[in-house]
Amino acid sequence: MNKIMQGQVIALFAFDVGYEISLDKLRALMATTPVQPLSRKKQTPTYLQYVKTPQILHLGMVTGHFETQGTIQAMVYDFGAISISYHWSLAQGAGVEMTDLPRISHSLYNLGLEAQAREQVETLIKKIEPAITRPNLERLVEDYYMFIIEKLDEPLKADELLVQNRSILAQTLRFETSALSKSLQDEALSQGISYYDNDLTLIDWNAAIIVDRDYEDTASVLELLNVELLEARYIDWQLDRKIEEFGARVRKPKDIPVPLRNPYKQAIREIADLRLESSLLSERVENALKLVGDQYLARIHSAAARRFYLHEWDRNISRKLDIITDYYELIKDRIQTAQSQTLEVIIVALILVELIVAFVK
Repeated sequence: MNKIMQGQVIALFAFDVGYEISLDKLRALMATTPVQPLSRKKQTPTYLQYVKTPQILHLGMVTGHFETQGTIQAMVYDFGAISISYHWSLAQGAGVEMTDLPRISHSLYNLGLEAQAREQVETLIKKIEPAITRPNLERLVEDYYMFIIEKLDEPLKADELLVQNRSILAQTLRFETSALSKSLQDEALSQGISYYDNDLTLIDWNAAIIVDRDYEDTASVLELLNVELLEARYIDWQLDRKIEEFGARVRKPKDIPVPLRNPYKQAIREIADLRLESSLLSERVENALKLVGDQYLARIHSAAARRFYLHEWDRNISRKLDIITDYYELIKDRIQTAQSQTLEVIIVALILVELIVAFVK
């Protein structure tokens, strides 16, 4: 059985902290490290790069949670998101048996790191608040885990590694210590991508295994996709709340005629703002990393997007934006109808006044 001689374990927790983060102001407030440009070690084109380079903040060491001492860092994105990541060495000294991976993944998943990650981001917000537009830490969080194998005791081709360790790899991705059924193994391992014959990336809905010495680009893309999933959930959650709120407003009867006091003025403004902000946020997140063409990182991005059901989230968001638009049109029609009715009443009243004046004369 193979041994892992060098590798890493990474736990990611993505948070939405505000409308926008000025990376220039952030650099003035704290010491940051820009994310390295994509290395192009796999011959990716030059335009596969960040539009606005995220900034890395080093938050110190973490002890007492895992088998080795680890580090904590924050990846700060300009569109108002922060990804807190915990990094541990996967293998030290004599290495780690491949059969230990399921136990390690199960232990990692049950550490309860989410609460600590939230504390980390709360502390960070206080320090960088001047750089955040409309700071507000939302309750939503999106976690993701990566198991990176940089070196094995015996080199293996990707297909050999997958065949020899199929059950172990599937268990690791699902945080299970017992063997999974064949159908679940097939599902967990369905999104596998290789560039060379000795590298392999397995992407599941809540974890990934990266077998590659040059793993940084792949890990960065997966971290961004995890943030993208968080923002999709955030937009969807906002739309759900507003649909319920606007629906209640539309159904609520109004005693005072609309033209005399427009009860929908605030709702119209909120609907317009929500539609604009949702569209802008979606565009900024989707355009954060330019991945064009059927290249390796674009394939990683596409596979992760499928696994995270991002297209389904996008369809749900589009459908709910259509509902919001329907409310907008309904409110406008209601106002126009009331205005027309009032105009008719005014015209009739003027005619009556003229008749009365003529009769009096």
